[in-house]
Order: sequence, then C-alpha cells, then structure tokens
Amino acid sequence: MTWDTVKQPETLRYVTKGLLGFRTENELPRHFAAGETYRVKLLFFGFIPAWWHEITILRVDDVHREIQTEEGGGAVKEWRHRITVDERGPWRSFYTDEIDISAGVLTPFVWAYAQLLYRYRQRRWRRLARKLADQPAGSA
Repeated sequence: MTWDTVKQPETLRYVTKGLLGFRTENELPRHFAAGETYRVKLLFFGFIPAWWHEITILRVDDVHREIQTEEGGGAVKEWRHRITVDERGPWRSFYTDEIDISAGVLTPFVWAYAQLLYRYRQRRWRRLARKLADQPAGSA
C-alpha cells in the first residue's frame, strides 16, 4: 500500500502542503512513470511564486520499491532524489529519502531548506499513514 501511495503525484502535494506547493504546466498522471519529465512552478508556502522546476523520473523500480529523479531549476542546478520503501508488514513501512544537491555558492542555503522540507515531509507522511490506516479495507 505504501509503495503505491509514494508513486502518486497527489501524495507529493499532500506531504509538502503548507511549506511548498506546485502549479503544473500539464495535468500530472495518476502515477509517476520512468522516463517522464514534469515541469512545475514552485510556490513557497503554497502561494509565493518561485521558479519553474523540472522533475525527470529516471527510474521507478517496483521490485526494489525505489524511485530516482533528477531535478533542477532556479538556483538549484542539480537535485538528485532517491526514495526507497521497505514494506515491513501490512501497516508498517520504512521510507527513506536521499538527496544530492548542487546549487553553487547557494548550496548551504538550499541544503538548509532541504533539511526543513524533508523533516516536514516526514511529519506529513506519518499523518497520511494514520489517515490511510483508518480507512476501511479496499477504499484506498
């Protein structure tokens, strides 16, 4: 269940809501797909326009439950992101984000923002997990 949820763009919107929002050029698919590039306008706190950010999905591995992306835009030259999910039972998963950032002289600031963003995302993930656990079976 967690793995399928991770692959949905709506989940990304949910776990970043309040700190980071997105406006898309085109409608996003139900699930992210390898080889696709998505262009989004970043919105700090959901309403302050930032820059256009491109997310290229390099890999979606259903066997190893891993997604790898290459991203960038604005001050961020490279943002490589790897998500892994280790499902440890019907209602227990271990989720990991690994990020490699390059933003020139701004890298320390982008790194600090990433620390804030991913800690926030983890709290939102826990909240989402509780919501999903409370849903009746088969309604997710």
